[in-house]
Amino acid sequence: MSQAYKFCPRCATPLAMGAVDQGPPRLRCPDGACGFVHWDNPVPVVAAVVEHEGEVILARNRMWPPKMFALITGFLEKDDPDPASGVLREVEEELGLRGQVGGFIGHYPFERMNQIIIAYHVIAAGRIVLGEELVEFKKVPPEKLRPWPAATGLALRDWMLDRGLKPLPFENEALKAIYQFRVIDDKLGTAGQPTAEQIRVVRASGYQSVINLLPADSKWAVAEEAAAVAEQGLRYHHLPVVWEAPTAADFARFCELMEQEAGRRVFVHCAANKRVSAFVYLYRVLRLGVPREVAERDLQAVWQPDEVWSRFIAERLSA
Repeated sequence: MSQAYKFCPRCATPLAMGAVDQGPPRLRCPDGACGFVHWDNPVPVVAAVVEHEGEVILARNRMWPPKMFALITGFLEKDDPDPASGVLREVEEELGLRGQVGGFIGHYPFERMNQIIIAYHVIAAGRIVLGEELVEFKKVPPEKLRPWPAATGLALRDWMLDRGLKPLPFENEALKAIYQFRVIDDKLGTAGQPTAEQIRVVRASGYQSVINLLPADSKWAVAEEAAAVAEQGLRYHHLPVVWEAPTAADFARFCELMEQEAGRRVFVHCAANKRVSAFVYLYRVLRLGVPREVAERDLQAVWQPDEVWSRFIAERLSA
């Protein structure tokens, strides 16, 4: 967790907020001769999806309430040669198990604790002996795991998807507040324009990439959306589609982006999910082979395309 500085640790002068190198405001020492800046950078934490005898170990920290279990985690230490070595050290310290890294899963922001989670799959063997920080553990078959929509839960979900498992969708209540939000399948969600705060919800709900079809000069567009998405650690693609004149090139580029993001959970939006629902309908029918009557249900649940978009859809289907 971020440390709350009030005084400069170098010269004891009270700290004040101020811009640094034309960047965002940070706590800094106002004494120009000192120059101390509290950067407040996230702390690196290693996390392990520990596979033991074919099951995954979840553990409860002694500071957590009953029935709250999560992955094995710990701070990356200065003596660790690299994060992979650090995660193996944590597994041995917390579970008494020797392990080997089965693969890197990914890195995940944990803003509430000002941490960056570096997650690995660890294959371990031996008898479990809990370290002093843990009070209990449970072993869960991979197919019965229930990931949670934040931090290490996102890593667990990605690990399951990489193994071909189908974790249950995260609760969509917060996502439903985004205008015209719809779940197409486990890896694709569509919607109208989310607010900057709702982009956090998109990330917390397990989406990994954002495709935006709304032109930047639209009155509905969110300023600096690319930065807001990047702040959440998501991939971002901006493909502005003119409402009155969608083109074959637009759709071709959309297909390229969808194929580029294959295997990841993708959130696609425009202003009111009209552009998106039309493009997604065509993509599912023409590229994925989904029957028209099935894909049409999601299209028509959003809108009945007007003359311009009906003509565009017909042209693409007959091309």
